[in-house]
Amino acid sequence: MRAGARLTRRAATWLLGGGVAALAGFRAHSAEAPWSDLGARAALAAGDPWRLRRAFAKARRSERVTLGVIGGSITVGAFASTPQHSYAAQVLAWWRRRFPHCDARLINAGIGGTGSLYGAFRVQRDLLEAEPDVVIVEFAVNDAWIDGAAFEGLVRQILACPSAPAVVLLFMMWQGGGNDQEMQAKVGAHYHLPMVSFRDALWPEITAGRVRWQDDIVDTVHPNDAGHAIAARLVTSQLEKIDTEADPHGVDPLDPLPAPLHTDAFQFTTWRDASQLAPTRNEGWLQSRDERGRPVWMDAPAGGRIAFDWFGTGIVAQLVRPADDSGRVRFWIDGVETTTADARAGVTRNIAVVAEDLVLGKHDIAIERPDGPTGIGLVGLGASGVRPVGAGRPAPGRT
Repeated sequence: MRAGARLTRRAATWLLGGGVAALAGFRAHSAEAPWSDLGARAALAAGDPWRLRRAFAKARRSERVTLGVIGGSITVGAFASTPQHSYAAQVLAWWRRRFPHCDARLINAGIGGTGSLYGAFRVQRDLLEAEPDVVIVEFAVNDAWIDGAAFEGLVRQILACPSAPAVVLLFMMWQGGGNDQEMQAKVGAHYHLPMVSFRDALWPEITAGRVRWQDDIVDTVHPNDAGHAIAARLVTSQLEKIDTEADPHGVDPLDPLPAPLHTDAFQFTTWRDASQLAPTRNEGWLQSRDERGRPVWMDAPAGGRIAFDWFGTGIVAQLVRPADDSGRVRFWIDGVETTTADARAGVTRNIAVVAEDLVLGKHDIAIERPDGPTGIGLVGLGASGVRPVGAGRPAPGRT
């Protein structure tokens, strides 16, 4: 019998087991696969556990604890047979078993097909208004190496939330063992965050032939029930270890936050959906709704522009495109052409950074469809670098 089949059938038992001991127990059942190594490989960094231990103490006092998760379709629970089989729900179930008198609840801020760039503009609305105590961030298969500044901004927003939540980074993988763990782990190390790598745990087993990809992952990226169970167990094993170790800290080492590794521009953001966007100029764009029912501004005849005022040092535009789109979208900032998003150049995300590092203040963005209308819509605009008065503009940090 293949080791992968054993893993699939034993996933539920593993989730109910006792942390590292349950993980090590796999070796006794499988001579082919070193299951005791999974947890050690997955625990990429323990980080500074002060915030997690504060949440554990709160749970032991039988107070409410809010767990938050933010990420892409894996966090939503795609391809889990039921919502209860998603990794997020299983982490919540672990928390309730370990702290039975705690009122634990889950806020799932996952949105499929999105990365940390969009996450940095929606995290306040979708997650932080609930004042979470612990947040798991899962964007390693949705981001690209160029998203480091946005990923850092997302992390800084969570850490700076008034509830001072603990942040745990979870790194999943796509087919071939790839992800953007390297970029995200640098940010995690800078802020001394606990980090758990599903990729580092499982990929060596797959390459050695002890586990088949299809045993735990449905397509090129989405885990099945067994894969979700593994992700949850790897996270909770790390939590259990931190909870049982002595606490050497008495104050939060992240208060105040350290200087940014990249920039703090994406820590200070605002977002306006199409329904909140009032054009300052409009040459034929029409208000409509996309197939998901979201309000959008739809493209005009070739060369027709739509323009809006905004405030900040940078701006991001989210678009919706038909699947067969092969045209261009052109952006202008303060009358100067800055960016052209060309579907023929392999653009895979419908959210683009249009401008960065501008003088803080009021600016103008104009958008045009030079190839004529084909069903492209503007979903929303996000401004970055919208710092509070007196916040200044810190220089990038160094590691």
